[in-house]
Amino acid sequence: MMQNKKPIEKRNKKKMKYILIFHANLNYAYLPEDKYEFVIRKSYEMTIKTMARYFPETKYVFEASGFTIEQIAEKTPDVLYALKQAIASGQCEFMGSPYAHPMLPNFPEEDGKWSISFSNEVYKKYLGIQPESFWNPECGWRSYVPRQIAESGYNYLIGDFEAYSRSVDKNGNPLRPEIYEKEHTDEPSFYNFGFQYDLPGDEKAIHFPFNTIEGLEKDELRVFLRTDRIAQFGVRYFMGMQGYSLEKYLDLIKKYSAQKEGEQEGALIIFADDAEYIGTNGWFKLKYENKPEEVFQATPESKQKLIELVEGCGKLGGFTTFGEGCKNLPAIEEPLTFDDDSAWHGARASTWANTPMARLLRPWQDLVRKEIQKGKIKDGKTLKKVWYHLTNSYNSDGQWPPTLPESPHLVHPFNYNYCFSNLEKAWFMVGCSGLDNLNTNPTQTLKEILLPQSGLIKQKALGMLETDRKNEKAQNALELIAEATDFSSVENSGLKVLSPLEYEKRVNKIVSARRLVGGVQIEKGQ
Repeated sequence: MMQNKKPIEKRNKKKMKYILIFHANLNYAYLPEDKYEFVIRKSYEMTIKTMARYFPETKYVFEASGFTIEQIAEKTPDVLYALKQAIASGQCEFMGSPYAHPMLPNFPEEDGKWSISFSNEVYKKYLGIQPESFWNPECGWRSYVPRQIAESGYNYLIGDFEAYSRSVDKNGNPLRPEIYEKEHTDEPSFYNFGFQYDLPGDEKAIHFPFNTIEGLEKDELRVFLRTDRIAQFGVRYFMGMQGYSLEKYLDLIKKYSAQKEGEQEGALIIFADDAEYIGTNGWFKLKYENKPEEVFQATPESKQKLIELVEGCGKLGGFTTFGEGCKNLPAIEEPLTFDDDSAWHGARASTWANTPMARLLRPWQDLVRKEIQKGKIKDGKTLKKVWYHLTNSYNSDGQWPPTLPESPHLVHPFNYNYCFSNLEKAWFMVGCSGLDNLNTNPTQTLKEILLPQSGLIKQKALGMLETDRKNEKAQNALELIAEATDFSSVENSGLKVLSPLEYEKRVNKIVSARRLVGGVQIEKGQ
């Protein structure tokens, strides 16, 4: 006689809890203000309302900088209201971050704390809360970063598994020797998605928080790790990249939902990336299809992809928030640290500090900071305003991307102007002196940013003229390139800073020339 068997769902006592984190950043490179409302509506509003309508009991995390929340409040107050409703209902956990998306490791500790405090003020004003969880831009690390965050009122921090598993402890010993041996490299790169180590699905470091963070007291800050092994697949899934189907995404999630016998059920971050990739294409077409004119376009299929993902994961387990996972799950008590200068995607934090624009602005930023430190500004409100504008000039996307022969990007004029105008305001407030002594060279910066791409355009135009000597588009392109790369006026001016208008007119000419020749290879997708 056959014995009665328990239903499968009851025999499987342990079910993974899943975490969705939507990282909203209106300080995004190549995203000008006239497209802010479009992105808010197509991405943020769509996500919030889809979750409320189709999955009212499903928890998720929405993260946004202070700047982003202010823009939402100003341009789309109804979307702010929808977000507040989601938070009040308990469905949405709101996660905080620095005000203008700076890379915390690239500036002094005090500066970062100011930026975080400006966000905290915005959250209290518009959301009525002090968030517990913190999004550290690009997961950049330096020894003081966890202290900055803990002292700013946060209890939980997101970290990057790949950065952790490729780091060493204070004695120089790899934290994860088996992964370090296969994946660590001393070669700087922007992306290192070459996962040479076959990570087991029951890896506890992506299922449970760490509570012993180097430099802090135990449980002063808990850190939960995301992994690009899953998150990057999620971005490609939402972008409809060939081979990145829902079925494969769920299979990947299943793989990393495994847990050891006798281990308490854990959680798994299944998406922790740009919210703009859900509802728009963000930078994807530039990164993978070499189409710089097709960024931040609507992707109507995103809504259904989100619905199907949540439904699929709902059959595998439940959902929780980042804060609940950090608070309620048993902690991994092994010490956690990261190499100084590490960041997510296998990159280094200093990569963001070493772009041509970043190197041009840094001496001026340091000059303003030195003036602040002289203590001459006695009025507290004025001092706070100076710090506000100075730290806004640290916005990482306003100085990004780096320009290299193999990826000859142009920093977007709008983003650069955001950094410049904030820095200029801070400089005016501290006394308007010292610019002549800066160790900067705007002409050299222009050459570094403009010449690689303009050279490719010129080469293509000349090739077009070889087959058709009267090709007007090619001729016009060459004229525009000549005008954009005549740096004599900048050099003769003797100025140590680069005017945003001067930069913009040159970039516009190069972009026009690029269109005339039918485009050039800017970014070769991986």
